[in-house]
Amino acid sequence: MHDVDWLWQYHRTHHLTKHPNPLLTLYADTEQEIMDIAGIPLLTWVTMRAMGMPMGFYEWWICYMYVVYSELFGHSGVRVLASPPSTLTWLMRWTGTELVVEDHDLHHRKGTLACQDQSDVF
Repeated sequence: MHDVDWLWQYHRTHHLTKHPNPLLTLYADTEQEIMDIAGIPLLTWVTMRAMGMPMGFYEWWICYMYVVYSELFGHSGVRVLASPPSTLTWLMRWTGTELVVEDHDLHHRKGTLACQDQSDVF
């Protein structure tokens, strides 16, 4: 949503907060909330099914809760070097590409290239 202009228009409200906290995780436009609550989970289910890995309700629910808690933790504003658990955490640490809470807090303060193009957000 940061690099695609037509998606950024819905995500930019979320970036109005420069110091995120769990209560502001869901601070976004209605269109983004619809995508986050219904669109992305539905696309995940369809993609997994298309790859031959059908997900029952409970498997899907566990994955969805992982995303919800990762988002809440990522917007905690806590200054800690930590990341959500993943089967690829070891590889991301080894290559120096691990995303941590501190990175996301800085992302909200500084933004990405797409964010910097939107001067009215800062």
